[in-house]
Amino acid sequence: MTISPLLFIGLICLAGGGSLLPAVEAIWLTVPSSGEKCVYEEIHANVVVVVDYLCIDQNNIGLGPTVDVRVNSAYGKELYKKTNETYGQFAFTTSETGTYLACFGMHHDQAHYTVDNRTAIVNVDWKMGIQTKDWDAVAKKEKIEASP
Repeated sequence: MTISPLLFIGLICLAGGGSLLPAVEAIWLTVPSSGEKCVYEEIHANVVVVVDYLCIDQNNIGLGPTVDVRVNSAYGKELYKKTNETYGQFAFTTSETGTYLACFGMHHDQAHYTVDNRTAIVNVDWKMGIQTKDWDAVAKKEKIEASP
């Protein structure tokens, strides 16, 4: 007995909660000179989360202004906090189900930025679960070659 490819994909979708989309979200934030911009995600307990962020200059010349970064758990516990960052990465494993919050605000000790550069542009790459795995390293370890 053979199963059609479409039926097979449909069964995988049903088994996987109806979604084949990866748990990866990359967004661009424009952070104002005062206040902060936050992203949040509803996440189940015991999920690995890895977030990379990068600030660029609004004129796309190079690395941009620096930001202050904080991450809070579903119940408000501070999981990560850094100041004066241009780029970075943080990771955590969720301890409870709920909404996790990552906030970015302009660092206010920037004499070299003029009035025209009052915003920071931040790329945020938010990965969860299986998407956090370094599959290239796994392939090398297992001696698996990528197909073209």
